[in-house]
Amino acid sequence: MINEVALVRTDNQKALAPLSLSVSIDADSWVWGWQASLPASSIADVLPGSPGAPVEFEATINGVSWLLLAEGVTRDRRFAQARITVSGRGIAAELGAPYAASVSRSNLADLTARQLMEAALTINAVPIGWSVDWQIVDWLVSAGAWSHTGSYIEAVTRIAQAAGGYVQASRNSRSLEILPRYPVAPWDWGGVAPAFSLPSAATTRESIEWREKPAYNAVYVSGEGVGVLARVRRAGTAGDRVAPMITDSLTTHADAARQRGLSILSDVGRQQLLTLDTPLFSGVGIYPVGSFVRFVDGTDSRIGIVRSLSITAALPKVRQIVELECHG
Repeated sequence: MINEVALVRTDNQKALAPLSLSVSIDADSWVWGWQASLPASSIADVLPGSPGAPVEFEATINGVSWLLLAEGVTRDRRFAQARITVSGRGIAAELGAPYAASVSRSNLADLTARQLMEAALTINAVPIGWSVDWQIVDWLVSAGAWSHTGSYIEAVTRIAQAAGGYVQASRNSRSLEILPRYPVAPWDWGGVAPAFSLPSAATTRESIEWREKPAYNAVYVSGEGVGVLARVRRAGTAGDRVAPMITDSLTTHADAARQRGLSILSDVGRQQLLTLDTPLFSGVGIYPVGSFVRFVDGTDSRIGIVRSLSITAALPKVRQIVELECHG
């Protein structure tokens, strides 16, 4: 296939010619990171028009697009060759430091967790233009249980974490995905229909890191003051290997406690971190963080959940490295 890479400054539609371009994200990073190498002659096209206003770019790699902010520029000159390196984060960076101020928040009435999150993405009850793609359990948060001081994204991640969730910013829109760390418990992955199937013939490198974690089968999840106390146990076990207790002021309902407990009891026992290097095919696209992928190697088949993704384009090659968490 013919790989295609483009980088365009969005405020004036100036097209640049990157020598290389890379983007990456993982389950513990809510925003995409990126870096591009350009000819030094492009310096005027990447610098901001005014101090403190990062330049926005649209990057496209084999039909997959990202909206990105340039937050740093460096120049490197060696003999007759000079290049600049532009780096930064996705547009979701505007929700955190240094762009967003720290704000104090609380709930004076009962609200759902989703309502708290959507309220956190407002100024004086006026939406700031960011939407929430809510994919975790919702629960009722009792009046007075929510008290937080921080940026927009700090409030959002705090709420998601209370129920064992995490945040992933959209590649190319002002939207935040709120995902469960384990949408299905690993012991039930045999019944999962994966979103993608990746054959070994489509990979150029495969590596496995084995991990051993304590084999917990129960955990206590507790609120504070107005919250609940729940004992979450893996069904079919004695519940005799108890993980350290989790205390969270937002644990105000059994649904939140159960999902938080599931995230603890799923991240246990023997695991494999499977790293796969594969092309970024047009029409197939990327393997998003949080999606299930089946890796097929002859008669051997393993299913895992994507925990990190990085794409590197240095024409004529475009590669993506996918890290899968596998169990069993």
